[in-house]
Amino acid sequence: MAKESSEVIVVGAGLAGLVAALNLAHDGHDVLVLEKYDRVGGMPEIHPAVDVTPMEPGPLGRFIGVELGEPQVTPAENWNMYTYGRRVTMDLTHVNLHCVERGSRDTALDRLLYDRCLEAGVKFEFGKELVSQGDFARLPPGSIIATGLYFEAFEAFNIPYQRVYGYMGRGKTDKGAICAVWFHDYILDYAYYGAANGVVFSLYFAREPIRDSEWEAYRERQLEGQEGMSCASWNYLEGLVPTGAYDTPQLFVGDKILAGTLGGMMDPFALFGVHGSLVSGKIAAMAHRDKREAFELYTRYNRFYKRNLLMRRFFDSVPVGLKKKILPAQFQFLQDHADIFKGFMDNFFKALPGYKQLP
Repeated sequence: MAKESSEVIVVGAGLAGLVAALNLAHDGHDVLVLEKYDRVGGMPEIHPAVDVTPMEPGPLGRFIGVELGEPQVTPAENWNMYTYGRRVTMDLTHVNLHCVERGSRDTALDRLLYDRCLEAGVKFEFGKELVSQGDFARLPPGSIIATGLYFEAFEAFNIPYQRVYGYMGRGKTDKGAICAVWFHDYILDYAYYGAANGVVFSLYFAREPIRDSEWEAYRERQLEGQEGMSCASWNYLEGLVPTGAYDTPQLFVGDKILAGTLGGMMDPFALFGVHGSLVSGKIAAMAHRDKREAFELYTRYNRFYKRNLLMRRFFDSVPVGLKKKILPAQFQFLQDHADIFKGFMDNFFKALPGYKQLP
């Protein structure tokens, strides 16, 4: 029996959109991807970048239909955790932490998925920006919207979000796949850097407006002073995350299918988004074959969203003075007790859609 062939529109050539397009093409559909920029890989001003995320490349790659490994996905070699002045080098034995290059370079995951899409016959139109409710409404039923963390789609579909602010830095390095995370008095939320394939990427992040003096203190004292890492260029950006409400995750809105961070496929505590974006791209493609099956899988993989969002809101309500007393000792304790650390991290990472649940 021949497979049904009909054109499906995918909006967004990020991780979720590319995985959705690839799987739709493998199912026999003609696929057209509309992308606002002139290339894959997201915002040109912040890429190439390195996302650091928990991941089991084998099961995840089999689920989405693309083998995942180096150089696009590289196991982290070192993770330093800085909490209010104390450094703890975390034991990576029980944490599947990986450095994922993002962007359009040959060593980036976006580029790998794009090349696989071209091989499968997926068509692309670049420079196609959809911004209004009318733009999305005119798309055919069953179109997949995977536009990422941009205001236009969230507002067009009335999806609650939380405003965020950040400085993003990028540069070159001769160090391997490493990362570091900071909590500090003048780091309003958190800061981190990741390195892989000669690229370093740093994010200074907050859920409230940032003072330049605070970011400069992080750049000089933490990033350069403690890690000896520097970025050649920095960009200040205002954006959003899908943590505006406990019921944010949605697979269907009207006759459209949502994927990636637009569909809430993100851990709401630490904001890990790579794993959920890849998983949701496959689920969005599945929705064309069987909406019920896709919805059940989507619901199961997101069932810890509310729990981690509640944890995040509680964490944000804790006074800084109390965090300074608790966090350094807590991370040191976890480092010293690997068995407890494994259980703690496995439980925490359950909010990553599909993590350790994939067949």
